[in-house]
Amino acid sequence: MKIIDTHMHYGTDPTVASETCTPYLRAGDPDSVIRCLDEQGALMGMLFPHDRPVNPPVDNDYTQANNAVAEAVEKYPERIIGVCRINPMFGAEKTRAMIDHYARNYGFRGIKLVASYDHYRSSDVRVLAPVFEKAEEHNMTVLFHSGDNHRDMPSLQAQVAKAFPNVNIVLAHIGGHTGLWECIYACLEHSNIYVDMAQAWPYDIKIFIKEVGIDRITYGSDVPYQSTAVEQLKLHVIGLSEEDKEKVFWKNAARIWRLDVS
Repeated sequence: MKIIDTHMHYGTDPTVASETCTPYLRAGDPDSVIRCLDEQGALMGMLFPHDRPVNPPVDNDYTQANNAVAEAVEKYPERIIGVCRINPMFGAEKTRAMIDHYARNYGFRGIKLVASYDHYRSSDVRVLAPVFEKAEEHNMTVLFHSGDNHRDMPSLQAQVAKAFPNVNIVLAHIGGHTGLWECIYACLEHSNIYVDMAQAWPYDIKIFIKEVGIDRITYGSDVPYQSTAVEQLKLHVIGLSEEDKEKVFWKNAARIWRLDVS
C-alpha cells in the first residue's frame, strides 16, 4: 500500500530531537528525511520547518528554516514535498515575496501557519489575506496547526475558510482532541476544510470519519515527535476497510495537496 506522510517536521533543536522517536531527523541532512520515509514505507512526505524559532540565531520569519526544506526538496524532488512556514506578522509584502519564492523556485506545494507561536488570531482575515491570496494563485494547500491554544481553534480557522473557499485548508491533529467537535463542525460547514490525523487519538479519528466521512482525512506522522509505527497502527485498529485505509494513507493526500502520484 502506498503511503504519503502529510506531517513531517524538519529542524528540531538537536537537544530536543535526541529525545524524540526519530532523533536522526535533522535539518541540513536531506538523507535523514529519506531514511524516515523508507523506514515507514512512505512514497513521499510533506516537509515543513520546526514550529519554534531556535536561539541562536533567531529565525522569526523562518527564512533559514524554509531554506533548509528547500535544499532537501532540491535533492529529492520526487519524494520530499516542500511546505513553507510563514509568519504573516512580517507584513503583506514580505509574505507575498516569500511564498512566490518557494512556490516558483522550489515547487513548494503548501504553507504552514501557527497563529499562537507568531502572535495573531487564525480568524484574522486582514492579516492572513496575503497568505491565502498567494495560496490560491499558486494552487497551494494551507496547513493550520489546530487546537491546544485559543488562537488556533478550528472555529476561528473556519472563518478564513469561508473567506477563501477556493483554497484547500488542512487542520492538523483533528483539532487536538479538545477541538475535535469544532473541527467536525468546521468540516461539515466548509467543503474546503480537511484534517490530518497526526498525534490524534484513535477515538478522534474514528469519530471524525463517522461524522464527516473518509475522504476528508489524511495520514500524518508528526515526526520526530511521534513514532511512525504508532501513527500507522491507529489506522489498523479502528476497523477501516482496505479501501478506506488506502484513502487515508495516500489517495486523499494526493487529491488535497494536488500531488502527482504515479
